[in-house]
Amino acid sequence: MGVSPRSRLGAPTKRETAAGIVRDMIADGTLLPGAPAPSGAELARKTGFGMLTCRAALRTLLADGTLTRGASPNARLRVATGSATSGTDRGAPRVPLSSALAARRHAAKLTQPQLAGLLGVSVTTVGHAETGRLWQSREFWQRADRALGAAGALLDMYDQHRAAAGSPVAEEPPEPPEPPSPPLPVSVAISAAGVLVTWPDGTESLVTPPGCQAGPQARRSGE
Repeated sequence: MGVSPRSRLGAPTKRETAAGIVRDMIADGTLLPGAPAPSGAELARKTGFGMLTCRAALRTLLADGTLTRGASPNARLRVATGSATSGTDRGAPRVPLSSALAARRHAAKLTQPQLAGLLGVSVTTVGHAETGRLWQSREFWQRADRALGAAGALLDMYDQHRAAAGSPVAEEPPEPPEPPSPPLPVSVAISAAGVLVTWPDGTESLVTPPGCQAGPQARRSGE
């Protein structure tokens, strides 16, 4: 499911906020793997949002693997087991980084939607980072480090994770050089023939108005 325009601007939608509350319940142990997730009605009572919004939030969690379907079509959604690992991200080196992000967010008393708003990313991105799906860029971890006051600790852990995984840490691109400022003319003289511009290196440019016979466009002073 794509990120809504409000999310791209850093303001989480109600659907993402509701989904983030469920993720927080999983992160702090309120909901354990295999446990039934809140129903749309329960989530609506908890958040004050509409039923349709909360059901959409649960579908988002189902789509990204945070929740899984029950044994029957009418069964409650459940917290996915083993959802902290996914695909090629399996392995111990990533666990400390994900745990550190979640711990620092809780210490800052921020919800996942609030942190997502600070970082200008979707709640799903934060949720994946906290559950071990570490596909986020170095820029994400740099922003998270600053937002949570980690003083470089999260960024260092990310670099160590990338090195342990055998992937080189991307260097920050150098700042592009400032473009040279265009030279300013030394003098500008207006005559019937046109406009004569004298430049700092001594060249002169004659700009003729439309309909006039053009003379030499550039010549050296004294020629």
